[in-house]
Amino acid sequence: MKKLPPQTSSAPDPSETLAVLGPVARSSVVDAVADRLRNEILAGRLAAGSRLPSERELSLALGVNRLTLRAALARLEAMGLVTTRHGSGTEVAAWRERAGLEALPMVMGSLDPDEPAWLELLTSMLEVRRILATEAVALAAVRHTDEDIAAMREIAAAQGTRLHDAQAYARGDLAFQRAVVRAARNVGFELILNSFARFPEEQPALVAQLYDKREDSVGFYGALIGLVQAGDPDGARNALRDVFTAMDEEWLGRHGHRPAGGEAARKRETRETREVAERASRTGRAGAAPRDRKSSPSSTSASSSAAGGAKKTPKPKR
Repeated sequence: MKKLPPQTSSAPDPSETLAVLGPVARSSVVDAVADRLRNEILAGRLAAGSRLPSERELSLALGVNRLTLRAALARLEAMGLVTTRHGSGTEVAAWRERAGLEALPMVMGSLDPDEPAWLELLTSMLEVRRILATEAVALAAVRHTDEDIAAMREIAAAQGTRLHDAQAYARGDLAFQRAVVRAARNVGFELILNSFARFPEEQPALVAQLYDKREDSVGFYGALIGLVQAGDPDGARNALRDVFTAMDEEWLGRHGHRPAGGEAARKRETRETREVAERASRTGRAGAAPRDRKSSPSSTSASSSAAGGAKKTPKPKR
């Protein structure tokens, strides 16, 4: 029976790496052409179902040769953005039906933040993130090992040194999410998380806004770790579902994307954050009944970026 290859943090020997690598072609022009066409497709300026001009016409318009154009089109076809049929040309695909989650940040990058479609995509991203984070913590609560907890604590402690830099804090947050994901032992979750991994580099302005309350959120990592340690998946789901929703709604209001709830909303979020932290602290001390856990090859799952709390939820069984 085949198994997934084990995940290891140890670096391979450089000579072994060189043995499997060969020369790579210069691809900057291919990247530029693929990015240009991708943005036109995702922004809707090249509509789904429309046929692209001939290779000759398109290569002349873009100022590149046909080989470069074909390489760029092949890349777009792999993304699910176009379909190419021999003898009938290249057609723009319906990306919502063919593309994967990685298209979400690509589409956002092709739009202006003032466009309604950008807000719709941002809302979709926040919903995916909080659903993934909530379920990841819940699964990690029953599948984690002591090594997983140690990894989370190490990353959480380092976050306090990154408060001055939104990009560094975001990368640290992604590392924490990956630690939770691996504790959840779900490969699909880790692959989904990979779709967000390039955000700090590709969307620096958005990342700076998403992580604009770093001082308030850094303490929540300890609360998440406490929920994982408590071993109560239903309690974790109940605690995090409402608080992540409240956090996202407050953020949207704070940045003018929705009517803000004012001072009452801010106080509610602060109260809920405090309640979740206190609840996680209590359950972390009480813990769950000791049980044996086998260390398994890492896999996946995801946490979420910052702060939290929960509305009144049943206290977990001690």
